[in-house]
Amino acid sequence: MRLKSILKAALTMTSLGIFVSTGSMPAHGSTVDFTYNLSGGLTGPPVFIGTGLILDGLATGSFLTSYPELNAVWSPASLHTHDTLDFATAQSNGLFSFSFANGDKLTGLFAEDDSAVIATNTGPFTEMLTITGGTGAFAGASGFALGSGVIGETGYTVHGSGKVSGPGVVPEPASIGFFCEGLLAMAASRKLIKRQR
Repeated sequence: MRLKSILKAALTMTSLGIFVSTGSMPAHGSTVDFTYNLSGGLTGPPVFIGTGLILDGLATGSFLTSYPELNAVWSPASLHTHDTLDFATAQSNGLFSFSFANGDKLTGLFAEDDSAVIATNTGPFTEMLTITGGTGAFAGASGFALGSGVIGETGYTVHGSGKVSGPGVVPEPASIGFFCEGLLAMAASRKLIKRQR
């Protein structure tokens, strides 16, 4: 009888240890491909400086991956850009921040080729986002995105695609395996105890 109690306690503790470890496991670093499709405009009038303009833009729309569970918490997203357009080179450089529906942020460097915009007032323009970090799932993230867009009468539209990597971008797939191991250990402990009776 004492052996049954010891065995039951050991198996229960093992099972609980597996369940606890699944809840405290760090997220798995991985790379996620994404696309974005946004529309927006300037948040205020441009500020003239020397041979250029300081611009602040805000565009909102979809930010999609191949993971439906991520799309549900990240989309819709807003892209805020703060950059300086140099008329001499027709290049804009500055910073960007993607804000997601769940409060996470993705940040980095922003570069845009506005030569066609200066020539035609509509574009198209091309942009490059260099991801350097963020908050939430994007803490410690890196990556890039390439996009293009056009300017209309009341704002602009932009779409693009890229890759983001980071320690928390996608949940650890092994935690599902550990969860199943815990269930199997509990089932085995019950069968073993029943046999000994």
